[in-house]
Amino acid sequence: MKKTKLAALALSAVLTAGALGAMAGCGGPQEGQTTIRFWYTASISENRIVNEMIDAYNKGQGLEDGVYVRGDNRQNIERTALYVDTPDVLTVTDENFKSWALEDLFTDLSDYYANDPGDYTEEGIPEAFTQTFRLDTEVGENGIRMAGEGADIQGIPFGADPMVYYYSLPAFENQKINIISCEEEALAAEYPNVQPHGYAEYKEAPYEGAVSSTNLAGETVYKVFNNRIAMNWEEFRYLSKMFTKSYNESSPTTLGTGTHWWFSYGWSVGGDCIGWNGENYDFSVADEGANYLVLSDTLELNGKTYTAGDVVSYADREAASKASGSVHELPSTYDALYEFVRLSSPADGNGGKGEAGYGIGLFSQDNAAGSLVNGNVALLASGESAITSLETSYKGKYDLAPAQQWREYVGGSVYYDGAETFENEYLKVIGETYDDGVYTGELAVDEETGTELVGRASAFATFTSLVIPANSDASLKDAAWKFIRWAASEEGQRYVMKLGDVPNQTSLAMSEEYYEVGGGRNYWALASQAQTAEIGDWAYFENGEWVNDWSGSFNGQLRTGYMTIAQFTASDGAAADEAISKVNIYLNGRF
Repeated sequence: MKKTKLAALALSAVLTAGALGAMAGCGGPQEGQTTIRFWYTASISENRIVNEMIDAYNKGQGLEDGVYVRGDNRQNIERTALYVDTPDVLTVTDENFKSWALEDLFTDLSDYYANDPGDYTEEGIPEAFTQTFRLDTEVGENGIRMAGEGADIQGIPFGADPMVYYYSLPAFENQKINIISCEEEALAAEYPNVQPHGYAEYKEAPYEGAVSSTNLAGETVYKVFNNRIAMNWEEFRYLSKMFTKSYNESSPTTLGTGTHWWFSYGWSVGGDCIGWNGENYDFSVADEGANYLVLSDTLELNGKTYTAGDVVSYADREAASKASGSVHELPSTYDALYEFVRLSSPADGNGGKGEAGYGIGLFSQDNAAGSLVNGNVALLASGESAITSLETSYKGKYDLAPAQQWREYVGGSVYYDGAETFENEYLKVIGETYDDGVYTGELAVDEETGTELVGRASAFATFTSLVIPANSDASLKDAAWKFIRWAASEEGQRYVMKLGDVPNQTSLAMSEEYYEVGGGRNYWALASQAQTAEIGDWAYFENGEWVNDWSGSFNGQLRTGYMTIAQFTASDGAAADEAISKVNIYLNGRF
């Protein structure tokens, strides 16, 4: 299970000892207010903020609504409890949402939203937030249930916990890496000599105050890490190589990176573990077909309209392949998987195809913050929940950056000193001369359209919703909705923001007000990543059990260098196809 702060407000999380039974809304209801019960689960510190939110409602909007909320901090509530002592409002994460919804445990909120939205609106909220909790519980004429765009509203998005990369400040200082925080569109004004890279090396100082050091090729350069721009695949593996002792004796860490999730690789180029073929799903995690980036202002494919910079969905790839001049070919899903597998495959392993892996990544099922604290890795993939541990044991020694993204640069990103092996691979230095001239580090664009050649910036997030149980008191459902619409509106989301999780409102998430919650840490990375995040494969269908038919080999053998991709698909592809064939949910707007 993915442990997050908002997931800690969800039914399946375990309550921190000492916070049990804490009740919010002290003072009691005013005359004329209807009392409802709100169940959540939170730690002691989080409980204080939730109480603030509930009290703010009771003393403000609640008076106008005529509603009084009693908050109940619960422990490990199972769905069977909803049949015994049902609350009026509760929180549910995407992990349990579909399976519980299909048991008719939730009240359809579509009419409430259509007729009485209050200050809550889906406009200004990323689609993934809202679509995650849309599901038709009835099977359609074609035997398929619709989820996502256009489906019934079973829950209202309450917030998100996206995956980002945590990096060790002492490790970066050890390698004399200069760190800046500048969004891509602001570079020209703030750092005119810095190119749009997550990590880059410069021959000359790109800005005043930058410190020089020696790179892996033995050259004196200026290393610059921008924690507001995603690294491309080559930059990420080079930086991880720098922090791997077997490649760099001066590295303060044993390995470069700790990661568990491949989504940012596959999703960036349009791939996934499944793809909709027009009638049903394919197991597409190792699909070798090309993916495509749209170049033209508008492109119609199978009735769907794409705009410049969009990555084409699996279902529309064949049509895109015939749109010559309007698309740019991207790596296949197989290529993305291969790159990801090589991170944690040992240098003496098979690396996915039978040759050496990179040997720079730690495969960690839980991605425990201890991997960063103990000096095992310099970069660690995790959700916002890692901050709780890091603030205890690594306070002031870490920061955050976005996940990887496919990005193409003029002249490429790397060169080889000798055979084209990872051991001989080095990052091109901006300002240095190579066979094709001086390397500028400029982002590649399509010559005719000017479209930047970049993939999707995406990673998974755990999303949390507010729901009204179907078995709750029917006479209190209107009151429950009034609280939900407030809690999901900008006013209520300011308290979600205090928890550290990303609020559903983009205007709040991408604001200095939210960044300041980080106390100097780069909360921009969390906010930005949440805008393009998606649910992980464990939440696609009724439950995550379909993943179990192939994930054991994927994580236990493929990623650790004991199995090639071909061997994996041969041994587990049929089981995955069988599991997918039983699925009757279509994720509209996703594939």
